[in-house]
Amino acid sequence: MTQRSTNEKSDRARLASRVHRQRAWRHRGLLAIALPWLAIHLAAPVFAQEVQIQVDRGPHYLGEPIVMQIVASGFEEEPAPEVQVPRIAGATLRAAGVSDSSSTSISIVNGKMTRTREVRLLFRYELTADRAGPLELPAFEVVQGTTRRATRPVRLEITRVPRTGLVNLKLEVPEGPLFVGQKVPVEVVMRIDREAQRELVGYDAVVPLFDAEDVRFLDEPPASADSQLEIRTARGNLSLAATARDVDVGGRTVLELRAKRTMIPSRPGELRVEAPRVLIHRGRAFRRDLFGQRQATSIERLMSEGQPLSREVIEVPRPGRPESFAGAVGSGFGLEVSADRSVVQIGEPITLRFLLRGDGDLTTAGLPPFDAEGFFDPAHFRLPEEPPAGWIDADGKHFEASVRVLDAGVREIPALTYSWFDAETRTFETIRSRPIALSVGAAQVIGADDVDRREDPTAPSSSGGGASQRVDRSPDRDAGQGPARSLSMASSGANLAVDDDAMRVLGAGSMAEDELGTAVGLHAIGLALFGFAAWERRRLGRDPAETARDAALKAAEASLREARRADGREAAAEAGRALRALIAALPDEADDELDRLLADLDAIRFAPEDANLIEVEGLLERAAAFVLGCRTQARPRRGGPA
Repeated sequence: MTQRSTNEKSDRARLASRVHRQRAWRHRGLLAIALPWLAIHLAAPVFAQEVQIQVDRGPHYLGEPIVMQIVASGFEEEPAPEVQVPRIAGATLRAAGVSDSSSTSISIVNGKMTRTREVRLLFRYELTADRAGPLELPAFEVVQGTTRRATRPVRLEITRVPRTGLVNLKLEVPEGPLFVGQKVPVEVVMRIDREAQRELVGYDAVVPLFDAEDVRFLDEPPASADSQLEIRTARGNLSLAATARDVDVGGRTVLELRAKRTMIPSRPGELRVEAPRVLIHRGRAFRRDLFGQRQATSIERLMSEGQPLSREVIEVPRPGRPESFAGAVGSGFGLEVSADRSVVQIGEPITLRFLLRGDGDLTTAGLPPFDAEGFFDPAHFRLPEEPPAGWIDADGKHFEASVRVLDAGVREIPALTYSWFDAETRTFETIRSRPIALSVGAAQVIGADDVDRREDPTAPSSSGGGASQRVDRSPDRDAGQGPARSLSMASSGANLAVDDDAMRVLGAGSMAEDELGTAVGLHAIGLALFGFAAWERRRLGRDPAETARDAALKAAEASLREARRADGREAAAEAGRALRALIAALPDEADDELDRLLADLDAIRFAPEDANLIEVEGLLERAAAFVLGCRTQARPRRGGPA
């Protein structure tokens, strides 16, 4: 019995152990499934988007920058989150940069590796209070796509810094009124008492004028600069070249730092800015470091404030403003003009280059309209509709424009008048450029008056003779004058008189005809005369400019037909004369295509060897197509033909 009882106990123990092991494996399987699920769900709150604001611990002083940062965590890497900065009344906020402190973690569960990246961005700012007392910071929002998270509002207490006479900062600006575009000299002067220099740990200077709208500044370091003056602005620290010297103020020796800038107002109105101020950190207790250098263990803050600035900015006066004034304000301006060619045919382009120099703001200075008084005469030149935009380099401001000569009597690019406004004397000054000599070849204009009607010596007598047309190509004709078109039938050479000899009119056997034939003939003549009268009335009622245009195009087509009968160089020369005559009569038809065509014709004309007939034929086809395009296409014109 004892042995049997022992065996039964042993069996029950082995069975219990087996059940325990099965339960343990079952629990392990459930745990293997649950752990990844728990890791995912527990990690989700950790990486939820969160935004915090961190501000330097106080006390916070008036005029001293307060470092603060917005911490954005849990956002996606792309697109980058952006901070929407609220408007803060009574303070100035400047962005100081962004840094990335994101981290990456790796976890391995059941042999599976998971990489997780937590995005954490720090947006740094510098806050400067403009007045003492409580300062409320509204909520900052961080935006990424449709996700928006905001910080909590923060309340700061701003403490006023004690005033001191050991240091002062002031601006020296000429009295107004100031003019738009005027170069205004501005000097920043900071003075520090010699005794305070020994205990000076640092300073923070602010000039609100340098952050003002509607003005811009130029910096030209003086040759005598031997120091630096640091000014804090909304765009960062500004280091100005300065001159340092000792001066006596009220019997005390002070160090004077003087820096110069040039201010240019860009819009009329009242320029009003707050006073410049400087905050100094003065050491009250010191100790020596390991290298024997003095280190302040206690710092006292002191402030000095200058005077606020108010100036009136006005436009350049309109009474007495010359037409050649184009926004230049300053002194000592000069205009140089050069041309890419001095020998031209009528209608060919001349590229003019202008160089404007002067002691003034060249960014607002331009060229006057080309048809302004004292510039170009539109009766002698085809001018651009708008003055060209220029570019500035170390030499000055450059402009480039193209003009075309319309009159064979032009002998020069005239001396051009240029005016500017002197803000010191408050008067307009004027200079003139040097003229440029031109040699203008007279293009041959073929008009209605160039056609002679003569009897053909080989034709029969007047009863059956015809008229032949001869083209007069005399070079003595004035190419600048358009063709004089006759409006009278009497000068056309046509004889419309009615012969009262019926036998001659009707022919020898006409009296033998019946009366019906006579009536029909007379009615036909009457209808013909009526139609001719209607055509003549319509012709006389046409626009003279349109009539002259048609005459010039017909003359060009006739000349090109004559050119086809010539060979080689003569054909190219004839076609070139025809096209130049056309643009002399119709200068608005000239364009870059025509300039290239004339250049190709001239290249054949002056080629050292005989021209290729196939190439000449192609140029003649281009010339004919150009004239046809002038006839069929509407081209924008500023006025009628010259």
